Amino acid sequence: MDAGPQKATPETTRMVWIDYARGLGVILVVYGHVLGGLVRPGIFPDGALARWMDYTLYTFHMPLFFFLAGLNVQHSLRKGARPFLESKLWTIAYPYVLWSLIQGGTTMLLARDANIPIYPSDLAAIWFRPIAQFWFLYALMICHLVAVFVPSRAVLVSLAVAGFAVFLMLPIRPDLALTLHHLPFYVAGLYGARSMAEWRPQGWSLLIAIGAAFAVAVALGGHLSGMDANGLASLPACVLGIAGTVLFCRLLDPAHHRWLAAVGIASMTIYVLHILAGSGMRIIMLKAHVPAWPWLYLLAGTAAGVVLPLIAHAALRRLHLLTVFGLAAPGRRKPQPVPIAPRVATSDQAPV
Repeated sequence: MDAGPQKATPETTRMVWIDYARGLGVILVVYGHVLGGLVRPGIFPDGALARWMDYTLYTFHMPLFFFLAGLNVQHSLRKGARPFLESKLWTIAYPYVLWSLIQGGTTMLLARDANIPIYPSDLAAIWFRPIAQFWFLYALMICHLVAVFVPSRAVLVSLAVAGFAVFLMLPIRPDLALTLHHLPFYVAGLYGARSMAEWRPQGWSLLIAIGAAFAVAVALGGHLSGMDANGLASLPACVLGIAGTVLFCRLLDPAHHRWLAAVGIASMTIYVLHILAGSGMRIIMLKAHVPAWPWLYLLAGTAAGVVLPLIAHAALRRLHLLTVFGLAAPGRRKPQPVPIAPRVATSDQAPV
């Protein structure tokens, strides 16, 4: 029996904000990738505006996901290391391989229309060299393995700091570099989960202050780093961007914004499909001779990159195929709908 709308409480507020944050984060991911896909062929001018938008997004939106991913790890590990790893093999490693092959194969078939070509040798090397956006799943799986096999807090924090220093100082492979860069944010989520659960922000004045500080940090960091979003000078903008996103989502009323929670719950599906959807929209518009108005293509591509995967997620859920495609953990035949006050995604939900 439906109990009716739930009254918002501090507990439900604490639980829903992660879905909101994932929803906002994955929308930014889609926007950034669509923008990049338009700059390369010259549809969107490669000028100061595009470069600053790109820099601003990339200072914090992927570190945000690693921070969010770390929040639930200690709770999940209480069930034991083996169940935890089995869950991650299914919800991270399996979709990494499956969707790398699907997207890579599709890109090879559409080679003439692809901005970045994919070759069979690239697909054969996904075991140690991820392609496209799937570096995130590759790096996240490494972070989970590190969390399991390095249980000491002091050692793990030291490893994260040392890895970040290596990333900044030494030229290393891109996949390893991205892992080392994002491990500290994962560790911050891992050991900051209790504080986040107990935090009860009040009012919007702090968010305004963080927003202003973020704008200053972006401006300074961009100039000092040479527009390197992963550089040391960009770290303040990264931290402030994560803090601002988290605070904004904590302040949202959990009885509203169901659409954003739905986007967050389907974030894995959006993440693995958005390149195909957004690039497909660009290709279709070009072949249909739609005038190459930059903002039209940017908004249409972003909308397609979010909405089409959402539709696919709903269809696969109805057909009980989310697990088959690595978009939900096994053993859950009836995925839970988005409630009035959605609960936080657990460890067997989309890690994005």
